[in-house]
Amino acid sequence: MKTAAGLGMLAIMLAGCSSGTVTDPSQIVFPERDVSFTQHVRPFLTLSCAFSGCHGDVNAGGGIRLTTYYALFTDRANLVVPGAPDESLLIQTMDERIPHRFDVMRRITADQLRGIRTWISEGALNN
Repeated sequence: MKTAAGLGMLAIMLAGCSSGTVTDPSQIVFPERDVSFTQHVRPFLTLSCAFSGCHGDVNAGGGIRLTTYYALFTDRANLVVPGAPDESLLIQTMDERIPHRFDVMRRITADQLRGIRTWISEGALNN
């Protein structure tokens, strides 16, 4: 049985989701734990790094694609080391221990860096 309060809450939740499509990396907020590749990591990488001319195809970005879960583990050894964020080249690049060709790291928020670290710490699951 639907209640007025339940329908009101549903309306508020739907109103808060304008189009439901994230178009800016700053819109991606990572949870403290249980980070999802599908809901958090892939959208972040897609909007921040994995577009044409950068890490969106194998002919650019040093041959490193950040477009699929599979590519994160096959394009470059140790790009993502499940359970070991400090050994992962992705983290080393994001926190600027490894130089990046373009100055895009300043656009990455502390929350996003922490979120990617958490995802790797939690085993870098394809979830």
